[in-house]
Amino acid sequence: MYEEYFGLKKAPFCLTPDPSFLYQGAAHREALASLIYGVRAQRGFIALVGEPGTGKSTLIQTLLEDLHEKVRTALITHTTVDRVEMLRMIVHELDIPDEGLGRVEMLRQLNELVIEELKGGRLPPLLIIDEAQGLSDEVLEEIRLLTNLEISGAKLLQVLLAGQPELESRLQSPRLRQLRQRIAVHAKLRPLARAEVAAYVEHRLRVAGGGQVRLFTEPALHAIWEASGGIPRLINALCDLSMMNAYGAQKSRVDLSLAEEAIRDTGLVPEQDQSASRGFFQRMRYSMGRSLRRFRFWKLGREAV
Repeated sequence: MYEEYFGLKKAPFCLTPDPSFLYQGAAHREALASLIYGVRAQRGFIALVGEPGTGKSTLIQTLLEDLHEKVRTALITHTTVDRVEMLRMIVHELDIPDEGLGRVEMLRQLNELVIEELKGGRLPPLLIIDEAQGLSDEVLEEIRLLTNLEISGAKLLQVLLAGQPELESRLQSPRLRQLRQRIAVHAKLRPLARAEVAAYVEHRLRVAGGGQVRLFTEPALHAIWEASGGIPRLINALCDLSMMNAYGAQKSRVDLSLAEEAIRDTGLVPEQDQSASRGFFQRMRYSMGRSLRRFRFWKLGREAV
């Protein structure tokens, strides 16, 4: 809605994961390098952990772009499944016909596929499971067993488990000690530090085509960082609402008052608990509706003049 007003070509703070917007801060740069290394070095099991909204899905999409045509991948995002359902999703994602196949036959087909991949000089297929903290112990054990497939000591399947901090707690369970011992690469995302927020916001504005990227004052950025706890997804949501407020007020920059208005509208207050994002978006839907209504009234008033 406000893109044209601010001279932007597309929305800068969209909540949908988009690799083109990935901000290569220290934590994200190190995490991405760890993931790429783990896959290319064929380390087997890789873990990516971060609070909700820290950018795990965007990082995964970036990894998939980097691996395009180098590694066959299977991305699983539904984790409330049993062992057979998980196996069926894996073979389906790897383009293996699975209709009418039982577990043993699916395993045989998977084994044949990965052997053909290696014979063709490609890396072993990569299984990526997002929100992996939701998997049952039985499904996690099934995934571990899949990585037992080897030829001359080389793994036939690699696995990236991505999830919230609860995933780390799950892996400490005595029942999953064999799986925990196999994780060779650990990558972790943290919230953005205060010094990173300005660069993060300016990066997204630049990618969105903005010639003027300093659209937020320093006090506004500080307020957004405090309220969001440095969680990128929350920063995006607050910046988006702040720019809508600036658009409605016909201001050229987002100042502290506009940022504080967005923060008040969402009911988001500064807090140390980085899990704030979990209850945030219901308030966002309500506050965005309020802002849109205020803007419509403002627009109708101007047209009536």
